[in-house]
Amino acid sequence: MLHRMIPSALIFLCAFVQCSEKQPLPPKYTGDLPQLQDRGVLRVIVRPDPITYMPRQADPVTLNYDIARGLAESLKLNLEIVKVTNYSQMMEKLLTGEGDIVASSLTITPEREARAAFSVPYLYVDEYLVTASGDSLPEKIADLAGMAISVRQSSSYYQTLVKIQQQVPSLNIHTVPETLSIENLLEGVASGKYAATVSDAHLWHTLSGSYDSLAVPMVLAEDRPLALMMRPNDTKLKVAVDEYLLAHQFTRHRQEIFTDDLPGLKERRRLRMITRNNALTYFIYRGQQIGFEYELMKRFASQHGLRLEIVIPDSHAELLSYLNEGKGDVVAAAMTITPERRAKATFAHPYNEVDELVVVHADKDSINSIRDLAGRTVHVRASSSFYTTLTALRDSIDGIEIALVPDDVETEEILERVEEGIYDLAMCDSNLLDVERAYGRELKAALSIKPTVLGWAVRKDNSELLAALNEYVKQEKGGLFFNMMKKRYFKSTRAVARAKDSMRVGLGGQLSPYDDLAKKYASQYGQDWRLITAQMYQESKFDPEAVSWVGAQGLMQVMPGTGEQLGFTDLHEPQAGIHAGVKYMHQLINRFDHSLPMEVRIRFALASYNVGYGHVLDARRLAQEMGWDPNRWFGNVEKAMRLLSQPDYYERARYGFCRGGQPVHYVEYIQRFYDAYVEVLNTAIPAKVTRPLSSGFVGSPLAVEDRR
Repeated sequence: MLHRMIPSALIFLCAFVQCSEKQPLPPKYTGDLPQLQDRGVLRVIVRPDPITYMPRQADPVTLNYDIARGLAESLKLNLEIVKVTNYSQMMEKLLTGEGDIVASSLTITPEREARAAFSVPYLYVDEYLVTASGDSLPEKIADLAGMAISVRQSSSYYQTLVKIQQQVPSLNIHTVPETLSIENLLEGVASGKYAATVSDAHLWHTLSGSYDSLAVPMVLAEDRPLALMMRPNDTKLKVAVDEYLLAHQFTRHRQEIFTDDLPGLKERRRLRMITRNNALTYFIYRGQQIGFEYELMKRFASQHGLRLEIVIPDSHAELLSYLNEGKGDVVAAAMTITPERRAKATFAHPYNEVDELVVVHADKDSINSIRDLAGRTVHVRASSSFYTTLTALRDSIDGIEIALVPDDVETEEILERVEEGIYDLAMCDSNLLDVERAYGRELKAALSIKPTVLGWAVRKDNSELLAALNEYVKQEKGGLFFNMMKKRYFKSTRAVARAKDSMRVGLGGQLSPYDDLAKKYASQYGQDWRLITAQMYQESKFDPEAVSWVGAQGLMQVMPGTGEQLGFTDLHEPQAGIHAGVKYMHQLINRFDHSLPMEVRIRFALASYNVGYGHVLDARRLAQEMGWDPNRWFGNVEKAMRLLSQPDYYERARYGFCRGGQPVHYVEYIQRFYDAYVEVLNTAIPAKVTRPLSSGFVGSPLAVEDRR
């Protein structure tokens, strides 16, 4: 099975595409490259999410957005992103002049070529038959006789099945609504609604972990080409696009194994970072790839013209074996340098110094010395440096118990169990305790065992990569960027604020200094201004200059990249900040099935606003798997959301690790603020405001019965 993808020196992973300001243009216009150059804008049609899944095997998770960004840069045009959720609308928007290029992983088919032009392929994929697991699965084409396979008629899968139907006339091609995504179809097969469907191998490999009950018994088509789509008469644009794709060698094997040193990496234009998916190293938050290790390594890759790709082994114990097997190039996973690890790999100069701490619940009595560990139980992983430290102490401390936890359990989960009283003691590095305390964990350092250093590991014969990393550490350590990252990840408070009695309600029912703006944009987007105000209070405490630890700005704490996509550049300006936040909420609400009650869509949208749309989708899938209602927030999806901080669940989730308690508290507190605002306004100005039967949006309230 052959899979070929894109490396490029000009394209770097970014969670949100930055779109430059442009002069007002007609909503619809067509034209070849010269006309686009006159206007200075390239409009690229894509799906809504820059990140579509958690990378596991060095996959480019922002592939289509990366292509769009790199192409616009090469053509010296400002990039305008046109988001379309329905594949059937992409062709229409392209041909009617609402966009110039479609970059949405479209397969080249004769039917599509009859209406549009395609670039040279940038990715080749196989198409799999997907069915429920069982004993009698089809093994050859003839076995498809009488089978019903569900696909969208506009998809390339439909054309594949039409060709097969010529050989197997009794094959039943069941067409489904164009609004259904491949995830909807896979869920339909898993639930028994559909007998089978088709998925390309690239997508299946990213989603299969979420569907243990499904199987791919056969390949229906091999090496189907994916390409960019343009209008048929835009011949000069096609030439430029093809030149761009070919010039940057947009082909490679998907899971290629190699052990190149830095010159080879530069030739491939890729650096594969082996790491773990957790709050310290790498995770997805609000649609961004972030993490302390990720930020540092991304900067290193950028300085050397490399595209950073993420590789996540199944456990901590596999980090160095992945490195030596050639599945990645550098281990950047907050790894303590130990003699045992030096025997397996070479470490660059330490980039961080930390203390190994014994951690206890914040309300527990302090441990004053190492001798006080006698009779206590400390929970650690066997592959961690803490285990080595504790075994060395065991000879001198009678009665200390070392309790081993599975190697795929993250230290954050061990600390959570200490906070909950399930575990007695744990060990962690001081930087991780800083992160956990920033999130409001009731933990403290009982004892510092010893100082230690963290470093990045490379293969023993990769001397040039080692030298480059050493030079990078020498230049950056203690510098502005490094200190900014340390402050962002280890010092900035992230705990969700608790509700306060004083909510700044003024005489005459004024909730904030920005009531008029909240009412204006609530009316424009069909929302409740009181809920907007409650969200504004939770986000910024009505401070227009507020900046969060990840860089969200303004009264509604909108990410700058999101603001630019929405058309706003100065998010600290109150009108722009509120407008951007309300517009973004409007988009999120509309992304959920309109058949759901409005109050449920609002709560899902609030959780998405806080932690990211993809994590909410993961929580809904998990809720269904657990037997909970995926169409209700309180007591159902919120329970699943909490589980996404546990490896047993997030390692199978499409978007990976999520500190699930954060959006749960976020929705809860906004609901609480909102209820209080409605109550206060009813008391303050009863002649003007009548309380709805249940508080919420006008015409579609936040229903009381959905509460716990």
